[in-house]
Amino acid sequence: MTAIPVRSRAAFDLRLAWRLHRFELIGFGVLLAFLVAAAIGVAGLLDATGYGRLCMGDAGAQPPACESIGRQFYGYQESLVPMIQGLLVAVPFLLGALVGAPLVARELERGTSRLAWSLAPSRVRWFVTRVLPAVVVTLVLALAAGLALDRLTGAIEPGTDAARSFSGFGSRGLVLAARVVFVLSIGVCLGSLLGRMLPALILTAVIGWVGLAGGSYVHSRWLATEAVISPTETGSPGDLFIDQRVKGPDGRILTWDETYAQLPPTDDGSVWPPAGYTLVSLVVPAERLPFVQAREVAALAGASLVFLGTGAAAVRRRRPG
Repeated sequence: MTAIPVRSRAAFDLRLAWRLHRFELIGFGVLLAFLVAAAIGVAGLLDATGYGRLCMGDAGAQPPACESIGRQFYGYQESLVPMIQGLLVAVPFLLGALVGAPLVARELERGTSRLAWSLAPSRVRWFVTRVLPAVVVTLVLALAAGLALDRLTGAIEPGTDAARSFSGFGSRGLVLAARVVFVLSIGVCLGSLLGRMLPALILTAVIGWVGLAGGSYVHSRWLATEAVISPTETGSPGDLFIDQRVKGPDGRILTWDETYAQLPPTDDGSVWPPAGYTLVSLVVPAERLPFVQAREVAALAGASLVFLGTGAAAVRRRRPG
């Protein structure tokens, strides 16, 4: 019997994996393509108002039409942006959960994996050829959604470079794509361990939400330790605002409670800040965004590999029956 070349077998396995999951991937692909086009279109409408170009400079130089331009600009934001922005964030996570959880669990639950394992050179290879196409396609679709949200953010906040702004951090750009792949990897892992689609899907939603929320909290606390003093009350455009502080007459940076404690008894604090004190802020400068993004993406990629590796190990050790 002639052996099938390794490359031909790998190509066949990848084509088979695509056919098994093409309905979900194509369906979500079409939906995300529509949402991406809608986001770019709305961003174009916001830009076309000219609000950022004409009305965001020196207030004294604003043309009389800025009032009507502003109504149009913010009207688009209130009527169109929330729905498109919300769907572009939610749909990729839905894709990750609905594709990841059944990816291996479906074949284990239906028993089709037994025949595949009897023909495949190894279970790990079978696992990789099932998972790899879904991971790649999900990453591409989530990245497209993240970049469209970057474009929309830049239009919503004219004058701010979206690539150097913490606005919407974690819900756009490369970080969004990394978080979606993280959810998919959780689904693959749980599907491999449980071997049943519905429990794996429910647990993927729960663990994915807890993992992302917990990770975001820890990362925000970490970022707070990297904050620096900005001489303005809220920082510069694009900075990540952490907290507000008060600069005393002696140059020391104080909390509000410390400032109140230093006031003379006759000062009731009704005038804020008191004479001689100025408000400053603790911020993470926008220039640090690329480093912060790279750090979070690396952490999410590492966690995703751990979940996928656990899923592969579970498939390798699972009994054929």
